[in-house]
Amino acid sequence: MSESDSAAELERRSAEEMEATVASIKKMLKVGAVFAVLGYLLAGSALFFELTEFHPMLESFVSTYPDTSIAGGSGGTRGAALNSDLAALHKWPSTLLWLKLGGVAHILLGIFIALAAIVRALALMPHRLSYEMERTQS
Repeated sequence: MSESDSAAELERRSAEEMEATVASIKKMLKVGAVFAVLGYLLAGSALFFELTEFHPMLESFVSTYPDTSIAGGSGGTRGAALNSDLAALHKWPSTLLWLKLGGVAHILLGIFIALAAIVRALALMPHRLSYEMERTQS
């Protein structure tokens, strides 16, 4: 392929179109950052709730009912307090899992959006370089 053929394949974008692309890249980076920050907040809140609420509740259950399994089961008659404590304990792991998985998903989505913005910026480089080369030759 000759040099003139390869130059003809690349149509140069206008300066206004490049500035609009740069503006949309900046928006993509901001959106990606928001998703990543939200993900870190979700994962951090999961750890915070686990350490401040779930573990103390678990320790309280074990010290209050030393002869009862946390798994529950249907053995024997149990009081309403024991059943409500077991129900509260069994609710927490699913909430914590949702917070952790939601946090990781938001972080990964933020990273993906940022990478897509980087790819768009790299695709714009030949056009910007052509303007810079033209300016230096003049």
